[in-house]
Amino acid sequence: MNSDPVIEVRGLCKRVTDATGELTILDGIDLTVHAGGSVAIVGASGSGKSTLLGLLAGLDSASAGSVRLLGHELTGMAEDQRAALRNGSVGFVFQSFQLMPHLTALENVALPLELQGGLSTREAFARARTLLERVGLGQRTSHYPKLLSGGEQQRVALARAFVTHPAVLFADEPTGSLDAATGHAVIDLMFELNRANGATLVLVTHDIELAKRCDAIVTIEAGHRVIDGAQAAHAASRVEAGR
Repeated sequence: MNSDPVIEVRGLCKRVTDATGELTILDGIDLTVHAGGSVAIVGASGSGKSTLLGLLAGLDSASAGSVRLLGHELTGMAEDQRAALRNGSVGFVFQSFQLMPHLTALENVALPLELQGGLSTREAFARARTLLERVGLGQRTSHYPKLLSGGEQQRVALARAFVTHPAVLFADEPTGSLDAATGHAVIDLMFELNRANGATLVLVTHDIELAKRCDAIVTIEAGHRVIDGAQAAHAASRVEAGR
C-alpha cells in the first residue's frame, strides 16, 4: 500500500433542509484513505454511509468541512470540474448497475472512453471488448442489459468501471441486488480486477464479511464515525499481513 493519501476528509458535514427543518446526515467526519488501499464503509440503513461515499466521490457537495480527492479540494469546486475529475480518474459500481438500456454491453463499457476522448472509436471498442472477455462476457458483447442476468449486468458494470484504468473505485452495495452465490463471484472478480489495476477501493456495504476483506473498516452511526477496538485490530492485522 502506498503511503500517499488519495482521499483526505476533515470535519465533513452534510445537512439538508425539508419541511420539518434542518437534518444533519453527517457530522464531523475525519478520514484518510491511502493509495492502493481498500476501505469498507459500514453502518445501518440510514446511517449516512452512502451519502459519505457520494461526497468522497464528488457526486454531492458538503455543507461544511474539507474533502480532497487525488489532491483536488472538492469543496467549492463547480460540478463541471468535479465531473471532469470523476471522468478522468474515478470508477463506479452501483447496486442497481446503472447501465444504459439502449446500449449493448460493449457500448456500455466503451462509453466512458468515448466521453474521455483521446481514443478512436475502434480503440475504445477494442479495450472494452478486452475487459468484457476478462469478466467472462466475451460472448455477450452484443447483448442489451435486459437480456443479461443480474450477475452479468454487474460484471458489465465492473468492466465499465475499470476500462478507464481509474485511480479510485467507488462501489456502493455492489452485491445488494444479487443472490449470495452470484454476489460472491462478483466480489471476487472486483477484488481481482482492483488488484490488477492497482486502484484504491472505497466500498459501502452492510455485509461485515465482505468488509473484512478490505484493509480498513469505517463504521458510520447516526452520521458520526465510530472506531472500536475490533476495527482497529482488523486494520492492524491487514497492514501487518501486507508487509
